[in-house]
Amino acid sequence: MKIESRSSTLERDGTSSVETLESRLLAASQELPDSKRPDIEFEHLYQSLLAMEGRGEKVIYEYLRSLRSADGKSPAYPTAKALMAVTLQVLVRLKDEKLKDSLLYKEVSGANGLAFGVDLFVKSYMREVFQPMEDDAWERSEW
Repeated sequence: MKIESRSSTLERDGTSSVETLESRLLAASQELPDSKRPDIEFEHLYQSLLAMEGRGEKVIYEYLRSLRSADGKSPAYPTAKALMAVTLQVLVRLKDEKLKDSLLYKEVSGANGLAFGVDLFVKSYMREVFQPMEDDAWERSEW
């Protein structure tokens, strides 16, 4: 956080006016760049996941897969990497709020594991398709 010195304004009698801490914090929060502002969509997702505590990791995983983006047609998290990113973001938030020992943390962690498994499977399959073990031609090819 950058601390700037400000010249105080003097009132008529020569004393400086006092600015309250609340007014300074309010002014600082309004000056935040877009990257530092709270994400409303993530906040909504986080609150809905808090309400889903106890339903299981598979239900949370399917819920995240079923979410749609702003256009209403395409998935909000189209790839396993996107699912892993959002679950990790939720896990960090839960950890920051001292909820690491909660059931929801374990369930979201399990959903992250499911997304990781899907990502690993897809990468493994793509490697088998594009680099078959029996065919060494891909090693001898010149690009």
